[in-house]
Amino acid sequence: MDQNDWKRLRGFKRLIHDGVKRGADFVEGHHRHAAEKPFQVLESIKPIAAPTWVVRSVHDGVLWLTYGSIRAINQATEVADDWIVDRLTPTDEDDDGREPPTHP
Repeated sequence: MDQNDWKRLRGFKRLIHDGVKRGADFVEGHHRHAAEKPFQVLESIKPIAAPTWVVRSVHDGVLWLTYGSIRAINQATEVADDWIVDRLTPTDEDDDGREPPTHP
């Protein structure tokens, strides 16, 4: 791989990780929005308002934990990817002017 290939790989990697983060943000926002109206309706009914509030709190906590975990794992994977690519990318010092061997 030449330097342009490594740059493309880094760009592709950034696109993937950014897509996962933005995707998680987008889906979490829509998930919260979709759950909002039913919770509001149920909380307006006096006899079930308190239990609904408990369910809503659990729901919101699980939502936060789930999408937060997706983002955290994505970020950790990105750090690991950066570390690996940094070590695999040849430096100018590695280039002795000779063509790399070709394998049949």
